[in-house]
Amino acid sequence: MISLSICDFFCLVLFIGMGGIGFLAFQLQSRERRQDWHLSSRHLFQCDSCHLSFIPDKPVTLCRCPRCNAFCIKRRNKK
Repeated sequence: MISLSICDFFCLVLFIGMGGIGFLAFQLQSRERRQDWHLSSRHLFQCDSCHLSFIPDKPVTLCRCPRCNAFCIKRRNKK
């Protein structure tokens, strides 16, 4: 059996808890970076029916308008 004093036990619990909190914080940061929105005019759609401008969840070339459910096609931007 391993003999631990009360002070050693609480230090061990503290280090394990801090390590768990650090791991969860790292996991949260990496998830936010992975699911971050990339706002740019290249990802912008405009519905021809209701004139709503929106950005879809995934980078696609064809999607449905969230307001009127009409098909929207991504067009090339004129520079």
